[in-house]
Amino acid sequence: MNTPSNCRSIAHPESRSGTALSYPLAEGGNRGVERYTKTKFAPERFGFLCSGPRALAPAIPGRSRLLAGRRTRHSNMGHALVLAIATLSTGCTYSGGELLYLMGVGRTAKVEAKFRLTQERLMVFVDDVHERVDWPQARNDLFDDLTQALMRHQAVTKIIPRESIDALRQSLPNFGRRGCRELGEMLEADQVLWVEVRDYLGDEQFTETKEAALWTVAVKVINVKEKKSRSRVRLWPMSPDGQLVTALLSGVDVARLKTKSAIARELSDRLAQRIAKLFYDHTPRDSDARR
Repeated sequence: MNTPSNCRSIAHPESRSGTALSYPLAEGGNRGVERYTKTKFAPERFGFLCSGPRALAPAIPGRSRLLAGRRTRHSNMGHALVLAIATLSTGCTYSGGELLYLMGVGRTAKVEAKFRLTQERLMVFVDDVHERVDWPQARNDLFDDLTQALMRHQAVTKIIPRESIDALRQSLPNFGRRGCRELGEMLEADQVLWVEVRDYLGDEQFTETKEAALWTVAVKVINVKEKKSRSRVRLWPMSPDGQLVTALLSGVDVARLKTKSAIARELSDRLAQRIAKLFYDHTPRDSDARR
């Protein structure tokens, strides 16, 4: 068998046939291989590789598979980068970061909760004092979707039922003029998750294709037990305007859903997921299903 000058005949101790095989050595030779040269071996178990720093790797059991796995991972990453560059050069609308994210780069990074809610009694209050939501059931849907998401991800352990809030609404005079802290105190809550409706659009007819339907709320966390200092009543966020959260539907989504009821239901579901993620740790991958 004709071999390059930088190769020697070597074999692995576990080989069973007696035919010599020329196999490359790293430049300068390698004394660790000499003990294999007098052993019988099976040439069909090995391949031929040019000399270099990893020339001996296939002659060592398991190492060839390890190096092959490394080369595969490096190759896949290289292909991803090449694809990103090629896509950007063709004029696609994705930014470099967005494209890499879509290909899975960085999706395992943890996004920490913006605020940790109490593990005592929590009152979730969906407040639409200006009656912007023109599908009344949507407010109840948002309450149900949000509380279920918080419980499912263990962001809270005790939530005051919606029926208790509705009973207080019917029995308490001037319910709409009462503050969230006062209402929470009446229901023996530790905190109030105040969800104030700022904007709502959920018609079947639309003019904007990217924002055909939307629901925007301001989210605040209220400390029910604080009675002395008004500045300490709002626990989160620091801004008095609250944390704005919006759920959007495209024209394609609205056309698929067709009715106001279905549109309101989808908006509620998406908005609830976005609000809940403020209060528990998650990964960007968790947000892929709801946009």
